[in-house]
Amino acid sequence: MSYKAIIFDLYGTLVENFSRRTYDKVQEEMAKILDVSYPKFWQAMGETIKDRSLGNLSPEENISEVCRRLGVKADRTRIEQIVFLKDKFTRNSIIPEPKVLEALDLLKRNGLYIGLITNCNSAVPRFFPESPLSQYIDAPVFSCEERIKKPSHRIYEIACERLNVQPQECIYVGDGSSEELTGAAAVGMLPILKRADLTDVYDPHRPEVENWQGTVIDEITDLCTIVSELV
Repeated sequence: MSYKAIIFDLYGTLVENFSRRTYDKVQEEMAKILDVSYPKFWQAMGETIKDRSLGNLSPEENISEVCRRLGVKADRTRIEQIVFLKDKFTRNSIIPEPKVLEALDLLKRNGLYIGLITNCNSAVPRFFPESPLSQYIDAPVFSCEERIKKPSHRIYEIACERLNVQPQECIYVGDGSSEELTGAAAVGMLPILKRADLTDVYDPHRPEVENWQGTVIDEITDLCTIVSELV
């Protein structure tokens, strides 16, 4: 099989994993702004994850909904302060290491199209154009914009359509969150697990990763060797 494209996951793959410790500290600051119990705030934020990742709630609407669930009245100033904290975290979280950019540059110079599929809230596509990654990604696909998430077959198909390739012509690389590798394989892509440190994530137990029998890489740079044997 001749592969024409590589589609990547974002967190834990092209950038560091979404840090639970760091984001919990940010959420503690948010709870203080609202003068509410952090555990209750944390729970309410968790309950709205799906709506955020499907684009059903803007950042401001999300905080308003959390306040409603907590029985708190928040004025526009406090909501804006919280959104600012979330935005700052997101902006800083999507900056890749130089070696990742070097690998992507080499893959593109080898004639491969580069795609991205990520389950995320609306802040990620808003700040993605500022990330150095954006110049290497031919087709970024964000769950909040498409209103579907991995491992839905449709989100992989959208990425292929935008790259003008067939799923069988694609390699998918991810750290195994959200059953993404199974989803990629189901549509005909070649899935590759990017091994990641799972000690600081919200979903450390991933059966897909623990039972993985396919190709594994430790660094994105490892792909350059693998791909040269496949394309």
